[in-house]
Amino acid sequence: MSHISLQQRIDFLLTTLYTLPLLMVPTYFIALFAVPRYLRREKIGMFALTVLGVAILLFYSRLRLMELINYLQDDVYFQIPPSKIAKNIIRDYSLIALAVCLYIIGDWRKKEKMNTQLIRAKADAEIQLLRAQLHPHFLFNTLNNIYSLALSNSDRVADSILRLTELLEYLVYWASKETVPLAREVQLIHNYLELERLRYGDMLDLEVDLPDQNHSLPVSPLILLPFVENCFKHGGKGKNGKFEVKLSLDVSSKLLFHIQNSKKYPPKAANGNGGLGLENIRKRLELVYPGLHRLEIVEDEDFFTVNLELELGHE
Repeated sequence: MSHISLQQRIDFLLTTLYTLPLLMVPTYFIALFAVPRYLRREKIGMFALTVLGVAILLFYSRLRLMELINYLQDDVYFQIPPSKIAKNIIRDYSLIALAVCLYIIGDWRKKEKMNTQLIRAKADAEIQLLRAQLHPHFLFNTLNNIYSLALSNSDRVADSILRLTELLEYLVYWASKETVPLAREVQLIHNYLELERLRYGDMLDLEVDLPDQNHSLPVSPLILLPFVENCFKHGGKGKNGKFEVKLSLDVSSKLLFHIQNSKKYPPKAANGNGGLGLENIRKRLELVYPGLHRLEIVEDEDFFTVNLELELGHE
């Protein structure tokens, strides 16, 4: 094994230190100047010309530097043929390219993370705004129901107020959460239906199937109630003189929610089934369950039907 002298080690270290700026300067120039000025703005031609110019300058600088190092070591100046530094220059190009690529990847990941945070923040802000729109809308309808009972001196006013208190508790303590147990959402619907039952009495033909199963599943709060509220706001007595409402929920594999209401007869101009409630829930479903829901709304001459499918994580 050949012995490497101390002087040779020193010469190798000095050569490495001399060439280090040749790698650092082009790397920082491309990463901090060419990439943001040309590549990010999709000026590919200018970026390619800049990189080519840097490569030519690097080749010339490497050649002159090697001649200078030889002169300092041997006190003799002689020109080095370009072919003699081909291996070194290829290594230099590779290292610079790798460093610039790592910078671009790191910068892309940072911007992607920032974009994700901004999108999430925007979605959260929109969800909070939509909930804020729903609360007064929902409360206004409920208070109208109780007001109607009070005008008729009904003895059901006290029970209605109790139901409303439970609804308010949900809105104050649960509606601001990211998710709630499905049982809470179902209880909210029960309370709302009882208020409507008290309001309509025998005129209401209500069929409800809300089985007690898998109620620990997390759902976005107020995700189902707008459909229920909408059917009472825009529905009414059909041709048979009854206000028909059918509601069912199944969560055996996915959440399947179905609600149907009779339309007012004779129909009024600009029935307006939907309104704020359905527009609100459409936006919230797109924000909270993107790609995880299917909403079907069917309207015919006599009925308005909503079918919702939600993919939920089982606990």
